Amino acid sequence: MKDATHADLSAIEPLVRSSDLAEYRQALQRHQSGEWDAERFTAFRLRYGVYGQKQAGVQMVRIKIPGGVVPTPWLKTLADVNRRFAKGPAHITTRQDFQLYYVPLERTADMLDVLNAGGITTREACGNTLRNMTSCALAGACGRELVDAGKVADQLARTWLRHPLVQHMPRKMKFTVSGCATDCGASPIHDLGFIAVEQGGKKGFKVLAGGGLGGQPIMAVEVLSFVSEEDLPTVIEATARLHQRYSNRRDRAMARLKFVLKRFGAEKFTTLFREEFERLKNLPQRPWQPLAWRKPVEAPVARTPAGVVPGHDGKVALVVYIPLGIVDSDQLDALYDIAVSAGISRLSTTRDQKLAFIDVAPDKVAEVTARVRALGFDIPEAAEDVPDVVSCPGTTTCRIGITNSQSFGIQVEKEAQLSLNSGVADAKGVSVHVSGCQNSCGLHHVADIGLHGMGKKIDGKPAPHYQLHFGGDAYAGQVGLEGPIVPARLANQAVALLRPEIRAARARGETVRAWAERLGKDGINAILAPLAAGEGDDLFTDWGDADVFVGPPKAKGECAAPQVSTTYYTDLADDGLINLDRFLATGRWPEALKAGEEATVYALRLLLAGHGVTTEDDQDAEGVFALFRSSPAATIEAVNAFESVLAERTSALVTGEADTYREAVAYFIDTVGVLITKPKAPVVAEVGDLASILAVVA
Repeated sequence: MKDATHADLSAIEPLVRSSDLAEYRQALQRHQSGEWDAERFTAFRLRYGVYGQKQAGVQMVRIKIPGGVVPTPWLKTLADVNRRFAKGPAHITTRQDFQLYYVPLERTADMLDVLNAGGITTREACGNTLRNMTSCALAGACGRELVDAGKVADQLARTWLRHPLVQHMPRKMKFTVSGCATDCGASPIHDLGFIAVEQGGKKGFKVLAGGGLGGQPIMAVEVLSFVSEEDLPTVIEATARLHQRYSNRRDRAMARLKFVLKRFGAEKFTTLFREEFERLKNLPQRPWQPLAWRKPVEAPVARTPAGVVPGHDGKVALVVYIPLGIVDSDQLDALYDIAVSAGISRLSTTRDQKLAFIDVAPDKVAEVTARVRALGFDIPEAAEDVPDVVSCPGTTTCRIGITNSQSFGIQVEKEAQLSLNSGVADAKGVSVHVSGCQNSCGLHHVADIGLHGMGKKIDGKPAPHYQLHFGGDAYAGQVGLEGPIVPARLANQAVALLRPEIRAARARGETVRAWAERLGKDGINAILAPLAAGEGDDLFTDWGDADVFVGPPKAKGECAAPQVSTTYYTDLADDGLINLDRFLATGRWPEALKAGEEATVYALRLLLAGHGVTTEDDQDAEGVFALFRSSPAATIEAVNAFESVLAERTSALVTGEADTYREAVAYFIDTVGVLITKPKAPVVAEVGDLASILAVVA
């Protein structure tokens, strides 16, 4: 019941716990000794941010940055860890995380030790968990904000960190917070989005749910027009429980929450959410610290903030342009030194892979800008003065990447920078987002020009290609329109041909989407006609690669981590026990007894799984009880603890006292935990006992 202990409702959950590292070290040792197979350890390590690369024996480690809020000392720790344990530069992601690469598996525990000592967590950065909670790029510095969305995201992340409910969901969930109605957090593309609003003199949040990109992008719908800040944790719980209840655990490709929205439709999905929210409302949650609300002022909003941005109390934010979010250890050290010398205590990562200094004194701007530029980065005058290119790592490290999106993105960024430096305006204000496959880690669905990698044959031979997309807008909840497919080696030329056309359309007052709709694929193909002459062997070799392209990889990614019944059932049993306490605390007897029953059922499923007995998700409690009684799992110790639960439940119904029932449920869960870790007694074969002889041989 370790995670149940960590779901203590009386205290604010810290980002780092010493028990995390101890549990990870123990699990790593079990895997190295052969006690845990690869599947079980994979499911475990993903919850600690340790993700397999396409290169054997090394891992990508994802650093969880709630709200994108980076305390200045973290830069020093990240530089140190990247230098000592990883290889190559770090990477700022489109989820406001940091990723470090080429970490040998055997060194991951020592790496987590150093990160944890610096106050940094990787907990639930990967796997079927509640992933990093993102926020606005300029959270804490934007004049328009009603509240610091970064701090809201950080508090919400701590509210659910380590909670057993969100450790083994059908698939991952991605949440975001926006500080005002402008919604710079891009709620429509998230499983859950909170937008700060003011209604009738009260400040709170509008809630959107059910969104997501990937191979089948679906935009979120409004499920609540207003909710107070104290109820935000309950909104998350309601969403997570809907996900657990209705999402598809059998087909991982169809297991995201957006498919529940697609199946039920917006009206029924909203009704189900509101019913669950009302059921859970007023139940105890972890402590909530009241937010500091602001009075907003009118301020310009750049879609891609950059440069010097007016902040609060006479200070400014400085947004550092870091091409594709690639930053090495020496640069991280230097950014730390710059922040310390300028008295800057906080930075923010952004969804477009930049880094912002928050609360900078105006008299420090010139010094900080000069030192940042000396690193090879920039603090431009305006967003249009630097290329707007975003990319995922692609095949540089990703197991399921199809194209080398990062190397291609670097090429596009360099060409755009050369164009800007020479005074040509074609690249100004035209966003280019690149993903190495259809999964949209590079957010290709929500850019002026989006590209996602794919394989296609030329003269019967596989060659890397990009599918073009146009006019996507995360803020408006619009997915880009599909355009032509071009060879990867010609895709940079395609971008160069398209940019001036898009600029001209905008000058006429036309949006990129309207321009693409008007032209259609035929019109866009006409613009790309010069590419038809492209040929040669280089079409079969991707950007940044030496080897000939062989087609999409056959390897499976780890985003859809395998479910391991022992940990999955353990966590849900713990969650049921927590809910038993919560319902009892509010005098809701029927629901308390139901929660106790659910905890008991999940504990029984755990015990049965340990004896090779399968249960179905839709099997009712009586069916599981009967299956247990007739199974090899029904040892004297297990039966006694189980019968005690049933007896105390009957007593609770008669006396109106539930303390002993609660203790019986807890004791049964603990008993099951002990029984499944006991070594199985060897089978002793007697003369003529064919079944036992075969069991020994097996």
